[in-house]
Amino acid sequence: MTLLFRAADLIAERVADADVECLQPLLEQCEDYHQLVYGRPATGDEARRMPSERPPGLTPEQPHLLALRDAHGRSVGVLEGLRDYPSPGEWYLGLLLLAPEVRGQGRGEAVLRAYADWGRAEGGRLLRLAAVEQNEAGRRFWARMGFREEKWVGPLEQGLRMNRLVRMTMALD
Repeated sequence: MTLLFRAADLIAERVADADVECLQPLLEQCEDYHQLVYGRPATGDEARRMPSERPPGLTPEQPHLLALRDAHGRSVGVLEGLRDYPSPGEWYLGLLLLAPEVRGQGRGEAVLRAYADWGRAEGGRLLRLAAVEQNEAGRRFWARMGFREEKWVGPLEQGLRMNRLVRMTMALD
Protein backbone atom coordinates (compact mmCIF):
# COMPACT_ATOMS: atom_id res chain seq x y z
CA MET A 1 0.00 0.00 0.00
CA THR A 2 1.15 3.53 -0.77
CA LEU A 3 1.27 6.22 1.94
CA LEU A 4 -0.49 9.35 0.67
CA PHE A 5 -0.70 11.60 3.73
CA ARG A 6 -0.68 11.78 7.50
CA ALA A 7 -3.53 13.23 9.56
CA ALA A 8 -3.27 13.55 13.34
CA ASP A 9 -2.12 10.10 14.49
CA LEU A 10 -3.42 8.36 11.34
CA ILE A 11 -1.83 7.54 8.04
CA ALA A 12 -3.74 7.30 4.76
CA GLU A 13 -2.67 4.46 2.49
CA ARG A 14 -4.03 3.62 -0.93
CA VAL A 15 -5.89 0.29 -1.08
CA ALA A 16 -5.85 -1.52 -4.41
CA ASP A 17 -9.21 -2.80 -5.64
CA ALA A 18 -7.88 -6.35 -5.29
CA ASP A 19 -7.24 -5.73 -1.58
CA VAL A 20 -10.54 -4.12 -0.52
CA GLU A 21 -11.40 -7.08 1.73
CA CYS A 22 -9.05 -5.58 4.33
CA LEU A 23 -11.75 -2.93 4.94
CA GLN A 24 -14.62 -5.37 5.60
CA PRO A 25 -14.11 -5.60 9.41
CA LEU A 26 -14.17 -1.80 9.66
CA LEU A 27 -17.35 -1.53 7.59
CA GLU A 28 -19.04 -4.14 9.78
CA GLN A 29 -17.91 -2.29 12.90
CA CYS A 30 -19.65 0.88 11.65
CA GLU A 31 -23.16 -0.56 11.89
CA ASP A 32 -24.56 2.79 13.06
CA TYR A 33 -23.63 4.39 9.74
CA HIS A 34 -25.03 1.54 7.66
CA GLN A 35 -28.30 1.53 9.61
CA LEU A 36 -28.62 5.30 9.20
CA VAL A 37 -27.89 5.37 5.47
CA TYR A 38 -29.00 1.94 4.21
CA GLY A 39 -31.43 0.77 6.89
CA ARG A 40 -29.39 -2.40 7.49
CA PRO A 41 -25.97 -3.55 8.75
CA ALA A 42 -23.05 -3.80 6.34
CA THR A 43 -23.41 -6.81 4.08
CA GLY A 44 -20.78 -9.55 4.07
CA ASP A 45 -19.49 -8.30 0.71
CA GLU A 46 -19.74 -4.55 1.43
CA ALA A 47 -16.01 -3.90 0.88
CA ARG A 48 -15.79 -6.10 -2.21
CA ARG A 49 -18.67 -4.21 -3.85
CA MET A 50 -17.10 -0.76 -3.37
CA PRO A 51 -15.12 -0.67 -6.65
CA SER A 52 -18.11 -1.88 -8.68
CA GLU A 53 -20.33 0.91 -7.33
CA ARG A 54 -18.23 3.68 -8.87
CA PRO A 55 -19.62 5.70 -11.78
CA PRO A 56 -18.94 4.25 -15.24
CA GLY A 57 -16.27 5.62 -17.56
CA LEU A 58 -13.57 6.44 -15.01
CA THR A 59 -9.90 6.24 -15.88
CA PRO A 60 -7.73 4.08 -13.58
CA GLU A 61 -6.18 7.23 -12.07
CA GLN A 62 -9.47 8.78 -10.93
CA PRO A 63 -10.66 6.57 -8.04
CA HIS A 64 -8.82 6.37 -4.76
CA LEU A 65 -9.73 4.15 -1.85
CA LEU A 66 -7.74 4.91 1.29
CA ALA A 67 -7.35 2.96 4.51
CA LEU A 68 -6.87 5.24 7.51
CA ARG A 69 -4.56 3.38 9.88
CA ASP A 70 -3.57 4.01 13.47
CA ALA A 71 -0.05 3.66 14.91
CA HIS A 72 -0.56 -0.11 15.22
CA GLY A 73 -1.45 -0.46 11.52
CA ARG A 74 -5.11 -1.16 12.28
CA SER A 75 -7.70 0.21 9.81
CA VAL A 76 -9.78 2.66 11.83
CA GLY A 77 -11.20 4.59 8.89
CA VAL A 78 -11.80 4.63 5.18
CA LEU A 79 -11.93 7.42 2.61
CA GLU A 80 -13.16 6.87 -0.92
CA GLY A 81 -12.97 9.57 -3.54
CA LEU A 82 -12.66 10.42 -7.20
CA ARG A 83 -10.27 12.94 -8.70
CA ASP A 84 -11.39 15.10 -11.63
CA TYR A 85 -15.00 14.02 -11.22
CA PRO A 86 -17.42 15.10 -12.47
CA SER A 87 -15.13 17.71 -14.09
CA PRO A 88 -11.38 18.40 -14.17
CA GLY A 89 -10.22 19.99 -10.93
CA GLU A 90 -13.25 18.73 -8.99
CA TRP A 91 -12.77 15.92 -6.49
CA TYR A 92 -15.73 13.90 -5.25
CA LEU A 93 -15.60 12.56 -1.70
CA GLY A 94 -17.83 9.50 -1.67
CA LEU A 95 -17.13 8.23 1.84
CA LEU A 96 -15.26 9.30 4.95
CA LEU A 97 -15.99 6.83 7.73
CA LEU A 98 -14.22 6.37 11.05
CA ALA A 99 -14.59 3.50 13.51
CA PRO A 100 -16.83 4.45 16.45
CA GLU A 101 -13.98 4.35 18.99
CA VAL A 102 -11.91 6.97 17.14
CA ARG A 103 -14.71 9.45 16.42
CA GLY A 104 -15.13 12.73 18.28
CA GLN A 105 -11.40 13.26 18.78
CA GLY A 106 -10.61 15.60 15.88
CA ARG A 107 -9.41 12.87 13.54
CA GLY A 108 -12.17 13.43 10.97
CA GLU A 109 -11.24 17.11 10.74
CA ALA A 110 -7.55 16.25 10.46
CA VAL A 111 -8.22 13.69 7.72
CA LEU A 112 -10.41 16.07 5.75
CA ARG A 113 -7.82 18.88 5.98
CA ALA A 114 -5.01 16.54 4.90
CA TYR A 115 -7.15 15.17 2.06
CA ALA A 116 -7.98 18.71 0.91
CA ASP A 117 -4.27 19.62 1.01
CA TRP A 118 -3.42 16.52 -1.03
CA GLY A 119 -6.19 17.29 -3.53
CA ARG A 120 -5.03 20.90 -3.85
CA ALA A 121 -1.43 19.76 -4.44
CA GLU A 122 -2.73 17.42 -7.17
CA GLY A 123 -4.57 20.25 -8.97
CA GLY A 124 -7.94 20.01 -7.27
CA ARG A 125 -9.87 23.26 -6.88
CA LEU A 126 -13.18 21.98 -5.48
CA LEU A 127 -14.36 19.15 -3.22
CA ARG A 128 -17.85 17.72 -3.73
CA LEU A 129 -19.91 15.30 -1.67
CA ALA A 130 -23.50 14.26 -1.02
CA ALA A 131 -24.81 13.84 2.54
CA VAL A 132 -28.00 11.99 3.41
CA GLU A 133 -30.74 14.08 4.98
CA GLN A 134 -31.04 12.00 8.16
CA ASN A 135 -27.30 12.21 8.89
CA GLU A 136 -27.65 15.50 10.76
CA ALA A 137 -24.36 15.11 12.64
CA GLY A 138 -22.56 14.47 9.36
CA ARG A 139 -24.15 17.49 7.68
CA ARG A 140 -23.14 19.67 10.66
CA PHE A 141 -19.57 18.32 10.38
CA TRP A 142 -19.36 19.12 6.66
CA ALA A 143 -20.77 22.62 7.19
CA ARG A 144 -18.33 23.27 10.05
CA MET A 145 -15.48 22.20 7.76
CA GLY A 146 -16.49 24.74 5.11
CA PHE A 147 -18.83 22.82 2.80
CA ARG A 148 -21.83 24.73 1.49
CA GLU A 149 -25.15 23.26 0.42
CA GLU A 150 -25.60 23.33 -3.34
CA LYS A 151 -28.71 21.29 -4.17
CA TRP A 152 -31.08 18.71 -2.67
CA VAL A 153 -31.72 15.56 -4.74
CA GLY A 154 -33.85 12.47 -4.36
CA PRO A 155 -35.37 10.50 -2.96
CA LEU A 156 -32.90 7.84 -4.14
CA GLU A 157 -32.96 4.17 -3.20
CA GLN A 158 -29.99 3.24 -1.01
CA GLY A 159 -30.16 -0.21 0.52
CA LEU A 160 -33.55 -0.48 2.25
CA ARG A 161 -34.07 3.30 2.42
CA MET A 162 -35.27 6.04 0.14
CA ASN A 163 -32.93 8.94 0.92
CA ARG A 164 -32.85 12.59 0.09
CA LEU A 165 -29.31 13.88 -0.26
CA VAL A 166 -27.81 17.32 -0.23
CA ARG A 167 -24.96 18.01 -2.61
CA MET A 168 -22.28 20.09 -0.95
CA THR A 169 -19.09 21.77 -2.16
CA MET A 170 -15.98 23.31 -0.66
CA ALA A 171 -13.47 25.41 -2.61
CA LEU A 172 -9.83 24.36 -2.30
CA ASP A 173 -8.39 27.83 -3.09
